[in-house]
Amino acid sequence: MRALRIILLVIAVFTLAPVEAQDTLPIAEFTDCRMALPDGWVEGQDVECGYLIVPEDRSDSDSPLIELAFAILYAPTDDIYPDPILYLAGGPGGNAITDLETWLEQPYRQDRDLILLDQRGTGYSLPSLNCPELEESNDGATQACRDRLIEAGVNLNAYNSAENAADVADLRIALGYEAWNLYGVSYGTRLALTVMRDHPDGVRSVVLDSVYPPEIRSWEEYGQNTADVFGRLFQACADDPGCNSAYPDLELYFYETIDALNVEPAPYIGIDPDTGNGVDLSTDGDTIVTRIFQLLYSSEDIPYLPWLMNELTYENYAALDDFESGAMFESGMRQSGQDEDVTDSEGMNLSVECQEEVAFLDEAVALNNVPAQPVGLYQNSIATIRSAFTDCRIWNVTSADPIEELPVVSNIPTLVTAGEFDPITPAIWAESAASYLANSFYFLFPAAGHGVVDLSWCSQKIMKAFLDNPTQEPDGSCIDETAVLEWILPE
Repeated sequence: MRALRIILLVIAVFTLAPVEAQDTLPIAEFTDCRMALPDGWVEGQDVECGYLIVPEDRSDSDSPLIELAFAILYAPTDDIYPDPILYLAGGPGGNAITDLETWLEQPYRQDRDLILLDQRGTGYSLPSLNCPELEESNDGATQACRDRLIEAGVNLNAYNSAENAADVADLRIALGYEAWNLYGVSYGTRLALTVMRDHPDGVRSVVLDSVYPPEIRSWEEYGQNTADVFGRLFQACADDPGCNSAYPDLELYFYETIDALNVEPAPYIGIDPDTGNGVDLSTDGDTIVTRIFQLLYSSEDIPYLPWLMNELTYENYAALDDFESGAMFESGMRQSGQDEDVTDSEGMNLSVECQEEVAFLDEAVALNNVPAQPVGLYQNSIATIRSAFTDCRIWNVTSADPIEELPVVSNIPTLVTAGEFDPITPAIWAESAASYLANSFYFLFPAAGHGVVDLSWCSQKIMKAFLDNPTQEPDGSCIDETAVLEWILPE
């Protein structure tokens, strides 16, 4: 069994470490996997699972211990590199190990083991900061979730990027790897950057996909970034002869529709996703803006957006229901038939965002920075920003160390990627992060949304080349072959 060396290491840790030292030594316990395995996979051969035991709060000598779920996906050959890849999910609050099918065909794991970690408070890790109260959108849900977690003894202040990064460093030690490569998407990039800053030992290389760096002022930039990404979408359609001919003056008509629906919501017949039956629904302009914003996450959905917007201007509101709504977290959907709720952890999201972003920002500045036009975007951004600050007042966690709003400076080889139409981590953020990383290579993927490394054969080829030789800039010429948007046009 390929894990024998690791298992022996874990046994040695248990043998040599007294119980009272568990808060200072990283300990890995191998357990049965709790997620569904891909067809044909054998536990112990293709995948092994376990828990990393760490203190909840490393600054408190009496801190309780928490358990962080991990899975090791072994490469399909014995001829592998010794440095695995550690995947860091986004969110904050996304989990990593629920859906193993995602990783089956990725070329970068054909000759490297891939390690998936459910960060503290997420997924199968314990305690879970998942908030079913918020998933049901009840009034007072944020307060109800906070009260429940506090009553259960959870220290909400301990769920942050600094502790998260220490967990990552401890996992490498507990599993016995001399070096590994970090691969972060969205918030996972901020976590990777924090590891680079606080625990650089053993980090061979880093991939930052759709970057969320600490130096940006997210909510103070939110309104302008939203206006910019919608503007880029409309301009891209206008610049394409076929799209412009099919949907002339799309921007004008779309915003007129949004404004009208915000004055008077419209009823329509939708489809119940559970039964397939027709159901009476209604929509307003703000709801449509939110759904379009979410759909911009998906590179596969972007070519359909001019068609969808045009349909909405003709009152075909049911067209919106043909698309699965995008999500603020890009991983962690519940498995079909699964009893446990391991969806994205809203509580972890709030603890990180409120400590590391909102605590350093001015709500009045964020609201004043929202462009007044178009009105439909203005109203949506104002409501979103106010909601974020309100939730953080309720969550009531302490401010992080001021270092969490400073850029990370590092010489570790880093691949930095961004999508042209990413609505939540714009390319300018990736450019900012890369400017402080002396040995970084930056690639912008036109026509892409959020999360680009797994987008195409081209992006995967670039990542594989980087991992094979992280000190040499990968050949990115294939981007030109995949950069054309094939707009969906009426027949």
